[in-house]
Amino acid sequence: MKLVAALGLALTAVVAVAGQTKTVWDGVYSDAQAGRGKQVYITHCAECHNEGLQGGDLAPALKGEDFLLRWNDKPMAELFERTQKTMPQSNPGGLMPQETADIIAYILQVNRMPGGAADLPSDMAALEAITMTRSR
Repeated sequence: MKLVAALGLALTAVVAVAGQTKTVWDGVYSDAQAGRGKQVYITHCAECHNEGLQGGDLAPALKGEDFLLRWNDKPMAELFERTQKTMPQSNPGGLMPQETADIIAYILQVNRMPGGAADLPSDMAALEAITMTRSR
């Protein structure tokens, strides 16, 4: 009976951990990925959002308080999907999913969110489990 109860508690703990979401403060991208993302960003995004991610006349900033407030408490899947479907403006949907994930990794790095050991995924289900938050 004690074994059954112990197994039940262990299973509950595993399910709880598996269902937990991460935030962008949990090191959800790698520095190498952000480096790749910077190069893709310069090629496909800087024309409108500017090289420093500060935005321009027709494009919003991708760094700073306004950007963080816009995406606060939303799953990374929303930012990924919007970027994937609507960017770059000159060729909406023209980025490969990995390029989009790399660009977002670069955006996270510029916004001073810590890198980790693994790349940010390009899988929507995995991105649903990562929440953008302004602060820890």
